Amino acid sequence: MSQTIEVAGVSLEIEDRGTGRPLLFLHAGEGLQPERPWIEILARRHRVIAPSHPGFGGSALPDWFGSVDDIAYLYLDLIRTMGLQDVLLVGACFGGWIAAEMAVRNTARISSLALVAPLGIKVGGHLDRDIADMHSMSRAAFMQKAWCDPARGEVDYTLLPDAALAGIARGRESLALFGWKPYMHNPRLRRWLHRIDIPTKLIWGDSDGIVSTAYAEGWRQEIAGATLQVVPNAGHYPHWEQPEAFSAALETGA
Repeated sequence: MSQTIEVAGVSLEIEDRGTGRPLLFLHAGEGLQPERPWIEILARRHRVIAPSHPGFGGSALPDWFGSVDDIAYLYLDLIRTMGLQDVLLVGACFGGWIAAEMAVRNTARISSLALVAPLGIKVGGHLDRDIADMHSMSRAAFMQKAWCDPARGEVDYTLLPDAALAGIARGRESLALFGWKPYMHNPRLRRWLHRIDIPTKLIWGDSDGIVSTAYAEGWRQEIAGATLQVVPNAGHYPHWEQPEAFSAALETGA
């Protein structure tokens, strides 16, 4: 079911599927995309709530809204507004950054966390490139880095309706707004990851060319008790490229 909810004065477009324990899924920088089989698979065991981030899809982007902090507070308000408890918070890529920002602030209604190849922190030195510059490379080069099998991620944009194309274009602009400078991270976030006080799982594709498993280790070291699970034959979007294996990794030990 698609619906629109207003939270803290922001209109959010939300997919709401399934029943059971609530799973709040925060999408990657590519947006929710027209085809999203992982939502249906996760909805077999959970009530999956997947908002389009402000400025993505059909969600509004108020003129006062401009940081990942804003999104984190907005989604904490969304959890409260919807009356959710015992939430499994799952964030992929850009959504993983948002999820981590939420978890260092307040986990009262969140009982476990899964970060799927998250962006958001600086691990290497000042001149080291922790996160591939997704904006500077060609689409073909990006697909080679982001996917184990780029053919799995191809989208025929000529078949999409105008509303879907407009949502994708808005999302790309919004991703640059939230993560352009400093590039796709918050310099202070790493120092606050110790505040995450709920079971945390890191999930990574074994062929991720956007953020490496060495970057994953940087996250694991900062979050007490965090575990790392690698999904075979997957790149930066294991939930999209290998949705069944991703679902199994998410449920392992849950």
